[in-house]
Amino acid sequence: MLDNLRGMAVFASVVRHGSFSGAAKELGITTSAVSQQIRSLENDLSVTLLHRSTRKLSLTEAGESLYNAALQMVKAAEQGRDSVIQLKDEVSGSLRIAASAELAQEYLVPALSDWLAEHENLSLNIISRDNLDMIEDRIDVALALSESAQGTTLKTIKQILVASPKYLSEHGTVDSPKTLASHNMILCSEKPTENIDFKDGSGKQSVRVNARLVTNNQNIALNLAERGYGIVKTNEIHAKALLEAGKLVQILPNHSLPELNLVALTGSKEQVPVKAQKCLEVLQAYFKA
Repeated sequence: MLDNLRGMAVFASVVRHGSFSGAAKELGITTSAVSQQIRSLENDLSVTLLHRSTRKLSLTEAGESLYNAALQMVKAAEQGRDSVIQLKDEVSGSLRIAASAELAQEYLVPALSDWLAEHENLSLNIISRDNLDMIEDRIDVALALSESAQGTTLKTIKQILVASPKYLSEHGTVDSPKTLASHNMILCSEKPTENIDFKDGSGKQSVRVNARLVTNNQNIALNLAERGYGIVKTNEIHAKALLEAGKLVQILPNHSLPELNLVALTGSKEQVPVKAQKCLEVLQAYFKA
């Protein structure tokens, strides 16, 4: 089938130029290769497509019928190619961005609002779920919080320790990092133990804590903390709404935790579509401002 499609493209070029040599020049192949393609196509279809003479070529009835189909095929291929080039070189089509609900609400939507209004041919698909694959899920840009700086760093985000007023009233306040060992911890991890690093005016220290409640989901950890089950290490974005509502309070505010990087990642470093590149530029400008 692929050979037939190739032969039909060559056949259309031969008819358009009226010669094998003209088609060969357009296609960048030899005249004998053009002749072979036409001969193979005729053999596969069991018909004669061209009357050949020393002066000119003319179409048979079967050739006239096939020529119309071949022209439509070539035109469709050219339109497909042009569509791909347009998507690559213009801000249009569908832009798929992966981000948590919190990051999308706090940063992504405000940052892209004016840009989306300027480009009506661009549609936005925000995907918020765990275990996304940049390639399989066709992600153009992903926003993530990371301790590393891999990708394009947009902003640094503070990590904090929080607990509910209910928990603190029942278990007492946390006066220093060392006292965490005697408190109920909720770890957002897959392990029940963790070293928490602190920094204050007197230097750095690390405290190893154990947890009875462990989850790999930040929202579940915050929900457990809100219900008074213990202290959780989180970040200022995920905890923002609960802190503002007074359902959680920050503890040890004078002791800094390592900051997270809000980074933007693209699916391909070598061939980034213009829409994705422009999105990165808009995000960078938003956070710079």
